Amino acid sequence: MTTTRTKPPRRRALSTVVAGLAGGLLIMVAVLKQGAPIWSAALGFAILAGYAALLFVFQARNETIGTLAGNPVDERWGLIHSRAMEFAATCAAVAAVAGYLITEFAGRDNWQFALMAIVVGLSYLAGIVWFRRRL
Repeated sequence: MTTTRTKPPRRRALSTVVAGLAGGLLIMVAVLKQGAPIWSAALGFAILAGYAALLFVFQARNETIGTLAGNPVDERWGLIHSRAMEFAATCAAVAAVAGYLITEFAGRDNWQFALMAIVVGLSYLAGIVWFRRRL
């Protein structure tokens, strides 16, 4: 009878868990500072802590979860990760511009959407300059 041993998590995966827990704590403090009930703050923390725990526990058992934890299994998963990030960035850019236009036509304050559109555009430009020189 053979048993399979799971590999210990890499430091990068542990940093993902630590970032999830730290983010949960920040959300909890922000929600409590706004005067929300304690259960609401605890729920905000629990969502991110649960996600971090899911990544930590199942990263060695599932390739997709391992990639979400920051440990692509091979070059194929690295490419999948890169394309997923490209898709997410495109969605963020479209949402920022659409939100800006919708709030502009509605006559509402739209500085948040304008800021997001500026950040997406400038980070894209910076990425092109950076990777052009590095690759």
